[in-house]
Amino acid sequence: MAGLAPVAASATDGPAVAAPVSATGDFQDGAYVVVLDRLPLATNPGTAGSALEKVDTTSAEALSYTDQLLAQQDDVLQGVAAEPTYRYTVALNGFAAQLTAAEAAALAQRDDVVSVTRSTLRQLDSGVVGEPDGAPANPDTDVSPDLLGLRGPGGVWSQLGGPMEAGKGTVVGVIDSGIAYDSPSFAADGMPAPPAGWAGECETGEGDDAGDFPASACTDKIVGARYFVEGARAEGYEPTEAESVSPLDTDNHGSHVASTAVGREVSLEDAGGNAYDLAGMAPGAHVAAYKACFDFEGVSGCHPDDSIAAVEAALTDGVDVINFSVSGDPTTYEDPVDLAFKNAAAAGVFNAASAGNSAESDVAVAHTGPWQTTVAASFHRPEDGPVPSVAPFSGRGPVDVAADEQTILKPDLGAPGVNVLAAYASEGGEPQYGYLTGTSMASPHVAGLGSLLAAAHPEWSPMAIKSALQTSTTDYVEAESNEAVVGGTGFVEPRAFLEPGLVFDSTEADWDTFLADPTTGYDLNAAYVSVPALGTQPTTVTRTVTNPGAADATFEASVTGPDTLSVTVEPASVTVPAGGSAEVTITVANTGAATDVWQQGEVAWTSGDVVVAIPVLARGEVAEEEPEPEPTVERVFGTDRYGTAAAISALYPDGVETVYIASGTGFADAMSGSPAASRGLLPGTMNTPEGDPAPVLLVKNDRLPQDTREALEAVDPSSIVILGGTGAVSSGVAGDLEAYGEVSRVEGTDRYETAANLALIFEGPEVVYVASGQDRAYADALTGSARAGMENAPVLLTRPDGVPAATADALAELDPDRVVVLGGSVAVDDDTFAALGADERVSGGDRYETAVAVSQVHGTDVPLVHIASGRNFPDALAGSALAGHQGVPVLLTKPGELPEATLAELERLSPERVVILGGTNAVSQDVEEALNEYYPDWVDAQP
Repeated sequence: MAGLAPVAASATDGPAVAAPVSATGDFQDGAYVVVLDRLPLATNPGTAGSALEKVDTTSAEALSYTDQLLAQQDDVLQGVAAEPTYRYTVALNGFAAQLTAAEAAALAQRDDVVSVTRSTLRQLDSGVVGEPDGAPANPDTDVSPDLLGLRGPGGVWSQLGGPMEAGKGTVVGVIDSGIAYDSPSFAADGMPAPPAGWAGECETGEGDDAGDFPASACTDKIVGARYFVEGARAEGYEPTEAESVSPLDTDNHGSHVASTAVGREVSLEDAGGNAYDLAGMAPGAHVAAYKACFDFEGVSGCHPDDSIAAVEAALTDGVDVINFSVSGDPTTYEDPVDLAFKNAAAAGVFNAASAGNSAESDVAVAHTGPWQTTVAASFHRPEDGPVPSVAPFSGRGPVDVAADEQTILKPDLGAPGVNVLAAYASEGGEPQYGYLTGTSMASPHVAGLGSLLAAAHPEWSPMAIKSALQTSTTDYVEAESNEAVVGGTGFVEPRAFLEPGLVFDSTEADWDTFLADPTTGYDLNAAYVSVPALGTQPTTVTRTVTNPGAADATFEASVTGPDTLSVTVEPASVTVPAGGSAEVTITVANTGAATDVWQQGEVAWTSGDVVVAIPVLARGEVAEEEPEPEPTVERVFGTDRYGTAAAISALYPDGVETVYIASGTGFADAMSGSPAASRGLLPGTMNTPEGDPAPVLLVKNDRLPQDTREALEAVDPSSIVILGGTGAVSSGVAGDLEAYGEVSRVEGTDRYETAANLALIFEGPEVVYVASGQDRAYADALTGSARAGMENAPVLLTRPDGVPAATADALAELDPDRVVVLGGSVAVDDDTFAALGADERVSGGDRYETAVAVSQVHGTDVPLVHIASGRNFPDALAGSALAGHQGVPVLLTKPGELPEATLAELERLSPERVVILGGTNAVSQDVEEALNEYYPDWVDAQP
């Protein structure tokens, strides 16, 4: 049985980094990476990769395009004396070379050169610690798979089919210090063959080291192994005698990282008899080692030129995931190594990187690109302190760029990184295991989990995987770690990431837009919001949320945060179809904090048990108090008369029991129905004036419009009253309505008898209103119905020149104290007025003035006035019932012009609210604008 290794030497902590230099910067002799303006194979449209397809490097088109890139490089290299150390065509288009200061400056001036960046040796982000004092109380908490809920019944692995299904079919590339091929963590038994199309190679080493890594070291577990050292050698670094110029790991770091990501299940026992059950995050995944980090004479590290070459090889080979536990440049978004990872992500390769170990020396978090998943190191074992919490050395944000460019949140999340037990380099042919600490150890946890997600959801992009990891995290146990610039979105939680609910995706085009102006990066579609320079007006960002699930889902937004940070989300409720997307906006403002203080809130979208939460960070100027907006009129409308009636029904109070149904094409039967609807009266029952109101919905003669169906479902009535006979509302429609409530019908042989039967539902009214039943006089009945409904009075219909028998009989039975005629003598002539025994006539010179006369019963400063078209009656039909319930008037307007009489009455009424019924075909935008011009004065006149 392999033993637990004692403390051993390792690479030093901390970055040794030079910032990129621009054309105006100071150049010096040394190693440079020169990036050119043509796209590399990874992102060139004809050869680019994706989540489902690898980068094309071997087709005729790819070979031809590679020749074009090399020709461009040749042209640029004519001004350089030295031969290039590397030519890059896959992950970058450019080259690495030793340049004089003058050469670097000259190249930086060329139009076809994007950047000229100095390369200096970088460090592995880890340090070795001794074995913990004493044996852990519970060995199961000593390793990550148990803590993270991967192992055991009900764990994530069991959900995927078992440990060997976790990551199956994916290849994780590890750019590091090599690999211990003989470690049990990389055993090949039971592993399937590499994926189809895998192009990786097994390099055996050079010179005396050729035998260190035999060809047989590559198996179905270790499916590729390469090494890259020429960049370091070009700068004068030579590997030590103890080092192996081959893929073999002599440092421990590479083996430790690789086994943490994808190591097989291994049982160990130390000298004290303590048992340890180890495993990586994705035991079923393959691994490919790309050695770019070496022990050199006097120093250890990884040269950027070699790291880029390793990324290039990994893409060429066909990896799915890359881990990079190496320090980076914290001062820029455009470090060439990180740009190589940008193109890898664009080509469908998820990449995880360490956040750096330099927080205690005040060096900011590294690997700042939004296309990378940058990982903080967290405590995860009880004996190490609060669990989980971010280690004090772990690289922190905000990113070390210009203040107004701090729009990218780093680190992205946290994972176990303190005293992690995993494979070491072998000694004397004996496999070893030991503890390492650092963000180097945290990153492969996320790389392995990324491969697990890539295998489970092969169609997901790298950014969808990143988003699922970020939004499924759990909180840390102490406040500082929960600051997003310390611990990212939280501590990784695999038990929640297989079905994340929503993901935030982005593409190369989005990243390029961000790089063109990093101050606008808060608009990047990321699982966080970071606004570093708020203005005096609120900042609004847009996020596109995608539902990767198999069913439509509705998410309700909620916001938490300090009182001095205003965060609002629109819409508050969003339904996202399965596989589809929706847009939401998040508006952020500082309402009282100091302008240089970062504030943090959170937006969470909830659907059932699924919660998708993202942090919102902002700082900047305090928002000016916005002046109260000028009051404006409201409009209630739908796409047609049926939709408008449905929209009006939504204005009724909750608990409505009854709905009235009228024809949307023949209004006669419904003209007198509004007063009864205002009171919710039911035929054949004892009704009281205090009855609940009933909305009036419209139907076609032979079918229920969809808007009407949806309104019925929303209202959920117990009773439905049809106005009119089967000529207005067919028996088939009546049958359909039975699905929504108990149906009754009020009808007569004609409109007059229908009105009479409706009137008889009223119990002893004091007043009865009578209007003309002629089509041209609809308006009088409809505006009068609002007043009648308010007074618990029915509306009867009459002919202009004679009283129908049904009307006369109803008047005799009702025996009211007063009879009021609506309309002038053209609508109801004087003889008919007398025959009705009428006491009063309410009328004007036309329908608009009659509506004004009807509204005279109201005093000034009314709470609400409804405005409807005097020529398009369905909207007024549905609205007058509501107005009757509310006790407010309905006034009429011409479609394109506000009549003087209507305007004068509005001036007198001085309403607090004005609601237009219907769309712009019924009441034009010009009329709405005219109302808005006068409306503020009416509101100001309110007591």
